[in-house]
Amino acid sequence: MKKNTWIEGWFEKCEELKIKPWEWDFKQSYIKEPIPKDKSHIELLLDYKSRKLKEIGICSVTKKAGRKADCDKEPFYIYQLLWSTDYESEPKSQLFLDRYNLLRGETMNSFITTFNHSKKIASDGHINHQFETFAASTHCIGNFTVLPHWMNSGRYLFSQDYWDVTMYSLFEFFQPLACWKQFVERYFLQPYVNNDEKWTVSEFWKGHFDGIGSYNRLKPQNEQELSEYIK
Repeated sequence: MKKNTWIEGWFEKCEELKIKPWEWDFKQSYIKEPIPKDKSHIELLLDYKSRKLKEIGICSVTKKAGRKADCDKEPFYIYQLLWSTDYESEPKSQLFLDRYNLLRGETMNSFITTFNHSKKIASDGHINHQFETFAASTHCIGNFTVLPHWMNSGRYLFSQDYWDVTMYSLFEFFQPLACWKQFVERYFLQPYVNNDEKWTVSEFWKGHFDGIGSYNRLKPQNEQELSEYIK
């Protein structure tokens, strides 16, 4: 299946199901029927993390499910169209899970790390409502990007999957090379930078970068920081 054919079919399915493309939940790739409107997004995400989504679903590209399900690998043809992630017209067998593939899809903002941590610090029902919205957005196209394979696999230990920390690291590397702004524009990362001369990286909450190097301090320390992060 050529990339444009799949993308056109995906747009048609979005229209048929009355879902805006940027609100399409790629966990749908592991469910045959449309995701029920009244399904809790948190419950669905936990089912995905527990490897309970075992069907080959709507608009699946990888044809994987269960323990091999990986939402950010499903929009392969979109990545290919935007960023030329593969130089051949068709993906090779096992390309989507190939450990040697140079560029791979990545979820920028992880839900589960902060959700699990929030149980220690949160009691506000409003925050729980925000988590429902966060869960609904986690596996949408706007939370996906591509990264080199080695960075995709290794950034968790450094950043705990907080995308602002990853961006800060990239800023420190690209800024002296005078290519930071080009990188941000190329990968549509403008929402993560400040509107200043250097396009400095915006922290998810005040003082977040002070926690770099500390496993625990990278996570929200109280409900205020948690609320700022989710927002």
